Amino acid sequence: MAHVRLIAEQRTLQHVADRGGELYLWPRGLRCCAGRSYVLEASTRRPDGDFLRAHDEHGVSVWTTPGLAEPEELHLELDRRGRLRAFWNGQSWIG
Repeated sequence: MAHVRLIAEQRTLQHVADRGGELYLWPRGLRCCAGRSYVLEASTRRPDGDFLRAHDEHGVSVWTTPGLAEPEELHLELDRRGRLRAFWNGQSWIG
């Protein structure tokens, strides 16, 4: 993820910084009418499994599961409940 642009509001970056500055990303498969689709999950707590450091920007260290595709942009935001959300190139579904 060396050429990825991290796009996030300052409050989202501060949320990650307040929790140690590390962001973990992994795909979660969902069954759908057209087969299987994937969304990107995000957390500041390290989940079980293998993660590789993929990118550093704005004081955030991004860790991903091995083999995750490299987007042009990684968008981060906090939802209304304060949960961290991540999007590949502005889309909630990843390929």
